[in-house]
Amino acid sequence: MAEKLLYPISNQTFEKIRSTGRVYVDKTEYIHKLLEYSDYVFLSRPRRFGKSLLLSTFEAYFRGKRELFKGLAIDRLEAGDWEEFPVIHLDLSKGNYPDTDALQDTISSLLAPYEEEYGLMGNDCTLSIRLDSLVRKMHRTKGKNVVVLIDEYDSPLTQNIKNPDLLEEMRRVLHAFYATLKSLDPYIRFCMLTGVTKYGKMSIFSGMNNLRDISFLNEYAAICGITDAELHSTLHAGVEEFAAAKRIEINEAYHMLKSNYDGYHFSRDMTDIYNPYSLLNALSDKEISNYWFETGTPTMLVRVLEGLDMDIESLDGAEASVRELNNIYTPSMRPLALFYQSGYLTLKSYDAEDDAFTLGFPNHEVRQGFMQALLTIYTDNDDSDSFIRHMRRYLRKGECLDFIQLLRSYLADIPFDLRKRVAKYENYYHAIFYSIFYLIGTDVKAEYHTSQGSIDLVVKTADFIYIIELKINGNASEAIAQIKANGYATPFANDSRTTICIGLGFSKQSHTIDSYEIL
Repeated sequence: MAEKLLYPISNQTFEKIRSTGRVYVDKTEYIHKLLEYSDYVFLSRPRRFGKSLLLSTFEAYFRGKRELFKGLAIDRLEAGDWEEFPVIHLDLSKGNYPDTDALQDTISSLLAPYEEEYGLMGNDCTLSIRLDSLVRKMHRTKGKNVVVLIDEYDSPLTQNIKNPDLLEEMRRVLHAFYATLKSLDPYIRFCMLTGVTKYGKMSIFSGMNNLRDISFLNEYAAICGITDAELHSTLHAGVEEFAAAKRIEINEAYHMLKSNYDGYHFSRDMTDIYNPYSLLNALSDKEISNYWFETGTPTMLVRVLEGLDMDIESLDGAEASVRELNNIYTPSMRPLALFYQSGYLTLKSYDAEDDAFTLGFPNHEVRQGFMQALLTIYTDNDDSDSFIRHMRRYLRKGECLDFIQLLRSYLADIPFDLRKRVAKYENYYHAIFYSIFYLIGTDVKAEYHTSQGSIDLVVKTADFIYIIELKINGNASEAIAQIKANGYATPFANDSRTTICIGLGFSKQSHTIDSYEIL
């Protein structure tokens, strides 16, 4: 077996990764490509997808630290001496932004070390004037154009996306600051901004019409994240260690990692991308866990769903154009752009004729994590593990009465005020049911279509197939009658498993199941 790999789990600095012998998946070819493509670049990717490491790599390159790039792609592509440039690298993810004063204070603190280095005192000036003065002074002092790298440019906006008034105030501050870069073009060697979201309709970049967005381009689909080819080459030894620790075959290890962490697509050619944060953590720990998801729950996205007349299942299979996915303004808009750019949905297929994408959850980690978050927020229950565990046992054993009684108690315990803020009562409870069954780990299909109609839920275990029909403010007899009349059990007649039909009547008065029938 190859030498044990060291993983850059807690550090996203290129220089530290390379100087300490940690694994680096070579992305330096993209530096070479981008410098030929444009001097002003924007990239959108989900959090913890390697944007910070990418900018750190650019910084090391422009500072002329060639020794760090020995053996990498750009070392072969660019022979001879490398030119060194002055660099401004600002990371807006480090701030907390409750108001515009905090925003200005954060940017001020990021500029201050550079101003001190170059003998500038700009505390009494606007941020735009300070940036202008700094770039010009760096250019005069070094005799070279300046590289500007801005990481997580949108962090102040994303933190306040549910506050339209504050969002607009933040937009004005950032617009003025970023617009300065265009007037500095004669002194700029290269400029790159990264973020999770693109607030196109807020005109953040209207002053930078020379900024080129590479977020959806096939050529740069793999600029962040890890491809199958990179996993099999750079990280194969790590997969061997993972397989040995789990006592499974190497092919099973690859399949396990793929189903949990692969499945992201960022362009029309659907290049498969693994989540680098989760993948590297899994290889390091030799365990499967929801690493990426546990670093930030989608509370805001679930709140967006609460305010819309939208089924949770409609997210998986929704369609959108590039234009729809590329612009965010407020959560009251169709939320697909927000779900896609934040990484909870990804591109699943592309229809060239309509120039439209079909979206869906990228993998098991994201789907499971999102369902768990939705269930927690919708029910105000932080500990659903015991409930899910018992529900799973009952379904596996065919103990329908115990299953129904436990479900009835769980639903009855949901606080009343949670139901008042949802846009549609039926969607709210449908989402709870769907999340419960997915987390149980069964093969669950919501709105299962047959030739005679649509079944609310079909749940399959090793020994049973459950056909479940739910009537909101109706009774179980109506549900069973519908199952019989439409022959919902017919498609499963040749299956060796036992088919069980369950009708559930859900009362809007008691807000739980008040009648049931089992067939």
